Amino acid sequence: MTMEYTCNDCQKCAPFDVFKGTCEHSQQRILLDSPVNGCKTFVRKNQCKFCQNYCVKAGTEFVGQCHEKMVYPTMNACEKFQPLR
Repeated sequence: MTMEYTCNDCQKCAPFDVFKGTCEHSQQRILLDSPVNGCKTFVRKNQCKFCQNYCVKAGTEFVGQCHEKMVYPTMNACEKFQPLR
């Protein structure tokens, strides 16, 4: 599975609304959905969607399952987080 990361997937992204944020490294305004193509300071957030235990719930776009619980893909990861390789 190939995944394209966005600025919103980076630990250095500080969102201030649903569309925009600030890159804490460059101190520039960014669009959260901008691809990180070649960003040398990108550090992936530990979110549910990047965990081996997360799976997409059938018939839904914005909800998944982890250990029998419904979770959102962008939730901060729990203590059972196992990063994707």
